[in-house]
Amino acid sequence: MKTFYDAEQYCCGIFDSLWPFWHLWTPEDAPVVFRNEQDFMDGMGIVGICAKLTPEIKVLTFQLMSNHVHFTLSGPEAEAKSFYETLIALLSNWLKSRKRTVSLDTWTPSLRRIETMSDLRNVIAYNNRNGFLVHPEHTPFSYPWGANRYYFNPEAKLRFSQNADKTLMTVRTKRDLVRSHIADGVAGPAMSDGYACPLDYCDIELGEKLFRNATHYLNHITRNVESQKTIAAEIGERIFYTDEELFNVVCTLSKQASGQFSPATLPKEMKTSIAKTLHFEYNAGNKQIARMLRMDLGVVNAMFPKQ
Repeated sequence: MKTFYDAEQYCCGIFDSLWPFWHLWTPEDAPVVFRNEQDFMDGMGIVGICAKLTPEIKVLTFQLMSNHVHFTLSGPEAEAKSFYETLIALLSNWLKSRKRTVSLDTWTPSLRRIETMSDLRNVIAYNNRNGFLVHPEHTPFSYPWGANRYYFNPEAKLRFSQNADKTLMTVRTKRDLVRSHIADGVAGPAMSDGYACPLDYCDIELGEKLFRNATHYLNHITRNVESQKTIAAEIGERIFYTDEELFNVVCTLSKQASGQFSPATLPKEMKTSIAKTLHFEYNAGNKQIARMLRMDLGVVNAMFPKQ
């Protein structure tokens, strides 16, 4: 078994050898593109085709949301931009073929160079959490519209390896998705569960190697709340937290303010101060704030009137 130092040095060596890495995202205040399960399945296929057409780029992970996307990429900056331009072109063709009037003009991408190993780990975790935060019926290991569910999931990898060679996306299907012959000469992407499987076109193995082990990754997914807040603020995205995550934050704030971990026993002034922190810094909803601090919902609503 590797020591902590050896494992960390191994991760850093991979980071140095494959840098630069990128966080690519689009604004979350755009029109809805993926409306239902079939749209998302088509979107997964389009991402797969795009990745196959830009082999100079390694896709470490990604997440499709109804009206925006997140990608963690590795490769030259020009190729990262080309990847996104290809994706937008293919999505536009798909929308037109479905007689959709949605414009992708507001899907203006932002591309940020990731400078450190710590930042890269946080971005991977942020992207892989994105879907489950909006859809509480999922976890980061079950949300289907991204590469998140395959991280440190040997069962899913085994199932894919046993079936992928039998289910490559056909040329006809690719033409139907992108209304072009551009991907005719590309093998795959491979299918699983009825749509293009990220294990075929994302470098999940590389993404995993940037963490010391599965436990290290899980801690970033479930406990590293502060780093998620930092990324959300940086990219202007409204991220949501589960009650469990926010409660840990509340307990920490309570300890700092009063020396005790129990927020329920705080005086009114301290509760009000912490409520403001939760609202303005963590984007907590009024009901969440009332639950966390055991405050009257009417009082919280008066503090933060809904727009």
